[in-house]
Amino acid sequence: MRLHVLVEGDSEEALMHGWLRRFLPPGHSFVVIRHRGKGKLSRDPLQVPDIRREGLLDQLPAKLRAYGKSLDPATDRVLILVDAHDDPCRELKQRMIAALEQCHPRPFVLFWIAIEETEAFYLGDPAAIRRAFPQARFQRMKSYVQDSVCGTWELFQRVIGATVEDKVGWAESMAPHLGTEWQGKNANRSPSFCQLCRGLLRLAGEPVD
Repeated sequence: MRLHVLVEGDSEEALMHGWLRRFLPPGHSFVVIRHRGKGKLSRDPLQVPDIRREGLLDQLPAKLRAYGKSLDPATDRVLILVDAHDDPCRELKQRMIAALEQCHPRPFVLFWIAIEETEAFYLGDPAAIRRAFPQARFQRMKSYVQDSVCGTWELFQRVIGATVEDKVGWAESMAPHLGTEWQGKNANRSPSFCQLCRGLLRLAGEPVD
């Protein structure tokens, strides 16, 4: 199966490139398409997108229609990965599904919303943080509730002791170490991450227990 992975920007692209090649079983391939930020989903999914707006959600309805016409669901699948930020997850997902329902034919799509940001996936894997950032101070996440809305990337920055925001650099450092286990004692602590792993395997047509 070939996966077409749509992400918000450079950091998500770096993470997916480094992690997916380790996670996906042999025989699958993928391409990651980055955008200029999250963007905003139009209330009218049939509206022609403003070409000056290059965010993922800005372009999503048009890209879904194009994928529906150009991709073979037997060999190609689509993953849409966005951060929740301040958007209510259920409402955002319903609106993305509504955009998909306007496609004739429809591509085979998995929508996934990271709560609150993809840095929550990192915080769910202390062992990977330790390998990527040996100087990390885990006491700074002692009161962290996994997948909570708390300023996730700022917390990750404090944990690793970074002096500046460098999400691309963090992704490049974490991608080779972020675990691929989504069940069992070595599973990531992020329920959202584990559900994403399960969803990706199903998207690729792999059996999931």
